[in-house]
Amino acid sequence: MTSRTKTFATLLSAALTVTLLGALLTTRAQATRGAEARRSPAPATVPVALQSSEAAAPFGIHTFRDIARRVNDGVVNINTSKLVRRPWNPFHDPSRGEEEGPLGPQSRSGRILQTSLGSGFVIDAEGYILTNRHVIDGADDISVTFPDGKDFDAKVIGQDARTDVALIKIEPEDTLTVLPLGDSDVIEPGEWVMAIGNPFSLGNSVSVGVVSFKGRDLQLQRGTSIDMIQTDAAINPGNSGGPLLNTRGEVVGINTMIVTGGASRVNAGVGFSVPINVAREILPQLRETGRVVRGWMGVTIGSMTEDLAATYDLDEARGAIVNSVTPGSPAEDAGIEPEDVVLTADGREIDDSSDLSRYIASKAPGTEVELNVLRGSEERKISLTLGTFPDGPGTSARQETTERRRLGMSVRDLTPALADRLELPRDTRGVLITEVEPGEPADKARLRRSDVIVAVNGEPMDGVDDFERAISEFESGDRIRLRVLSAERYRVVVLRLK
Repeated sequence: MTSRTKTFATLLSAALTVTLLGALLTTRAQATRGAEARRSPAPATVPVALQSSEAAAPFGIHTFRDIARRVNDGVVNINTSKLVRRPWNPFHDPSRGEEEGPLGPQSRSGRILQTSLGSGFVIDAEGYILTNRHVIDGADDISVTFPDGKDFDAKVIGQDARTDVALIKIEPEDTLTVLPLGDSDVIEPGEWVMAIGNPFSLGNSVSVGVVSFKGRDLQLQRGTSIDMIQTDAAINPGNSGGPLLNTRGEVVGINTMIVTGGASRVNAGVGFSVPINVAREILPQLRETGRVVRGWMGVTIGSMTEDLAATYDLDEARGAIVNSVTPGSPAEDAGIEPEDVVLTADGREIDDSSDLSRYIASKAPGTEVELNVLRGSEERKISLTLGTFPDGPGTSARQETTERRRLGMSVRDLTPALADRLELPRDTRGVLITEVEPGEPADKARLRRSDVIVAVNGEPMDGVDDFERAISEFESGDRIRLRVLSAERYRVVVLRLK
């Protein structure tokens, strides 16, 4: 090889080396900028809760560790207690005073102290905490414990039976760790999630899994259902009310229930959470009024099957079939009949009974809804004005304390929804006994919780107002004849006022 050729080869080699080095440096620079862009916080003008999952930080081995460090102090343990009437024990000697029973201390008053546990999480600096309704339902006392051991008394601000969501509040002494609420609509099956809660009263524990299914249609109250988030992140007794978080540390669900194998009550890899968007939607009502008011048609409905669709000459199984119509309901007033099939509501196609139930519940009472109904082989338009869904733990504090001191019991209106729970006809009229004080007149008359008073001295009772009016006519020492419905059997008892 000549010297000229060697020189040319050397220059060519140097040029190729410089070109390759430049490409390598450019690639590394682009990768670094991309990683920095992914690590940088979202612009302040875009709410984090509304970003898609693609905007999440890079997933790494420390992702869940970092989330746990950030949010753990905002996840609380909730302990509740209430006095309940114990079953009669023929071997118990009242003279011995208190004794330890299977549910806790038993007193000579005939009641036992029943306790339960759960979880919750802080949603704002004022001390508002989200949890499940079933965690605090009926509690006399609610105690909230933070991971640092500080205890606070809490009060119930609002609760909703349909979604099993409750809002409680403490009076904080120091700055609280507030958990950000995410967007449960954007999560998808296969995405990583983390659950934090208080399993078996052990204290805050972390479990990790994925979203197994989104939109699992489950009933949390008879006749109503919501689309739950299914996850394999371990959820056990005591986790109820705790947060389900995405990889950004945002709450996407409230851990609510588990499905277990056999008689076991421990996690079997199938847990369910109420989507946080469901809770977010009702938070303003819970905070302002303590309950959620929804629209109500007054029908029981079922989903269409292929066989049913064929009898209606439908080409596919769609719509909601009306099984029954509540007397005096908006549906009856509008002319809806059993075996009608609701195909659309306000022009929106109805896929099944859950779809119709959710749509009606999303509307306020008094809203006019236009339904497209199939009756036999004929379609017709029906307009109806929605009533108020008979939901929630009670209609008012007044009803819960009605004549408590004179009678030794509390009553409330018997709504169609409550009649369903008691497996009574929905048109049953009367007042429902919600609490009986041991040793008081109602207890001596052998009245019990869940009994329905249908008549006072032969006068039918349509509700609490009728009952209060009837009782007000009697004086201390008077005897009152009550006709009572208990477990589908009627009986007549005498109540003597104090």
